[in-house]
Amino acid sequence: MRSSVLALLPCAMLLTACTSTVNPAFKDIGTRSGPCVSGGPDSVAQQFYDYHIAHKSQGTSGLTGLRPYLSDAMAQQLQQASASPNAQNAFMRGDIFSSSADGADSAGVASASTIPNTDARNIPLRVTLTKGSQSWQDEVLMIREGQCWAVDDVRYLGANSHAPSGSLRQAIETN
Repeated sequence: MRSSVLALLPCAMLLTACTSTVNPAFKDIGTRSGPCVSGGPDSVAQQFYDYHIAHKSQGTSGLTGLRPYLSDAMAQQLQQASASPNAQNAFMRGDIFSSSADGADSAGVASASTIPNTDARNIPLRVTLTKGSQSWQDEVLMIREGQCWAVDDVRYLGANSHAPSGSLRQAIETN
């Protein structure tokens, strides 16, 4: 009897090992205070550009409609920028989400499926923007806040960028 109990002990230990819980790499992926849009980073980025282009918002106008797509920090920084004395300069009156002051007519966000780390907290994605016969690329930085993906910054990669700095955050800070 005693030997049969000892024989079952390794089996019981093996069984508990198989049923143990796997913990994610990031236990705390932050919180989010604003509304959010469902989808992965590339899907949310595409929805952001589609909404932005459809509503032709320039500068910091239309922030309320863009809020679900923006990170909490970006939304706060843009809100502060809209109240600053520099809110009426040339950059802030143009399309702040694109290298071109006039904005784009269409946008195509690169797929995030090539990103190997599914636990990533931030993902930069290339965006091909087009206006008429002109085409250029920018980069949108997507971050995870809670269970949501949101736009946290835009890097201006276009050759004729109207921005005073290389990214939206830097441009707002220098204005």
